[in-house]
Amino acid sequence: MVRMSSIFDQLFEKKQDEILKKSVAFEMSNNQHPDTARPPLAEIRRLFGKPENCFSFSIGAHPDFCELRDDEYQYQYIVSVFMDISGSTRLGLKFDLPKVRFYKNAILRSAIEIFQAFDGHIHRLQGDAVFAFFGHRGMKKSDAIINALNAASLMQAFNKTTLTKFFDQNGLEPLKIRIGIDIGDNESVLWSKYGIGDITEITTTSLHTDLAAKLQSRANGNNIMIGENIYTYLDLPNSFLDVKTYQENYQVVEDKYILKSPTYSMRLFNWNKYLNQFSFLPKEGGDIISSPDQFEVKCYLILDGKEIEYRSNSFALEKGLNLKYVLDTKFVKPSYIKWRVENSGEEATKESALSFPMEKYNNRLECYQSTKYNGHHNMVCSLYHRDYTLMARDKFSIYVNDNRRPLRNLAASKLSST
Repeated sequence: MVRMSSIFDQLFEKKQDEILKKSVAFEMSNNQHPDTARPPLAEIRRLFGKPENCFSFSIGAHPDFCELRDDEYQYQYIVSVFMDISGSTRLGLKFDLPKVRFYKNAILRSAIEIFQAFDGHIHRLQGDAVFAFFGHRGMKKSDAIINALNAASLMQAFNKTTLTKFFDQNGLEPLKIRIGIDIGDNESVLWSKYGIGDITEITTTSLHTDLAAKLQSRANGNNIMIGENIYTYLDLPNSFLDVKTYQENYQVVEDKYILKSPTYSMRLFNWNKYLNQFSFLPKEGGDIISSPDQFEVKCYLILDGKEIEYRSNSFALEKGLNLKYVLDTKFVKPSYIKWRVENSGEEATKESALSFPMEKYNNRLECYQSTKYNGHHNMVCSLYHRDYTLMARDKFSIYVNDNRRPLRNLAASKLSST
């Protein structure tokens, strides 16, 4: 993960004298349109295949509900993300107050920019915590969840690399960042105005929003805790999900539930393993030949005769789409090439289609496949030497989701419409 620090260099510069102009990238020039992504935000969006403009550059009321009056309310799904940063207060042991404020603000600004890069809306700053919403009227639920997971994962990687280096260099304990994520469906999230007169706030009334904060508090340091609706809706593979455990009477006890009545599960999201399945990101490990430096697998959607690049894990694909995978060998010259599909999820399991070779495309630089099952799937490309020993291997990961999977509604009842 150390190699990923290059992605975050512009978010938080290590040298004190350059922080303002290189890492605090949230100050827009006088000539810049407010809807235009700022560097390095634009670079993150480019990497993940997103259009130039972000969904939101504001804080407070979600853009979908800014016009709600005092007596109005609306129902609409939302992914709630609560992030708490612990350890930044120790900056006060090393620096004077203006500099403490400067560094803390740079950390918060970096978090804000990472969330905005994935179309998150910043709802509130609470000391060293950030509360954000992902999703809006024009976005599918699956894509809102994916954006939240990608933003949270990148924030943890940012802390593990750039921020940890900064704190180490200044003789301070590294930061601990805990993130909680959950989603409430349309009937489970009520948007309305709270307060009186000019002292009001448009926000949600939802158990799932409350659970995001509770999930954050149950996460270990530098971890992401996700609610049941998150991982069941995407049908995430177990390889990304860990059960939290604790010691009790010299025994390991599993801590599976954020609610016990009714039961509602939680899981630790293995963001480190997840980021290692992005074809365009540097990989952890000591392989001499690695993706994407020496070779890279790319994917294209074939729509109306045109090929449109799909960046791995960037959004959920519909069923029935044709895909073209391409091996860019760059500096590698394999003697043999093999392609293999690795599926996951309930539908692929039921059809006994979890893993199978694509033999007709052996030793070819291209492989064709179509989307069929909900879940998170991989196209595995293996490169071999002349003696059939493995040279290198990489996975191109995609999401497929028809957005028909049910979300649990934990609300006791739904208010009648006004």
